[in-house]
Amino acid sequence: MIIDRKEYKITWVDYDEELDELNSNLDIHVEFKNGKKYVATFFTIKNIYSLFEKNKTSGECANGTYFWATDMVIIASMTKENIVITVENLINENEFELIFDGPFQD
Repeated sequence: MIIDRKEYKITWVDYDEELDELNSNLDIHVEFKNGKKYVATFFTIKNIYSLFEKNKTSGECANGTYFWATDMVIIASMTKENIVITVENLINENEFELIFDGPFQD
């Protein structure tokens, strides 16, 4: 899925129309027209809870004692609209580079 804006484009590979909007996580890529690329992982609150529960069983993260992720953004629900609003707001509030990892260049 690609959302093209004037100064950048937002891309995510695994978005599916049947995605559970309340229980999912996606890697979000943002590429600016100057060639700089950034990435962050968006999680829903329910997904973080599900990961805690999974980790209790799998033994990861000290049996579900904690959860962490680099470049994490928690989003209310995983919709295209919410992803775009979040990215645009982070850019407009000058918080984008605090949260997204990068810049990367080819």
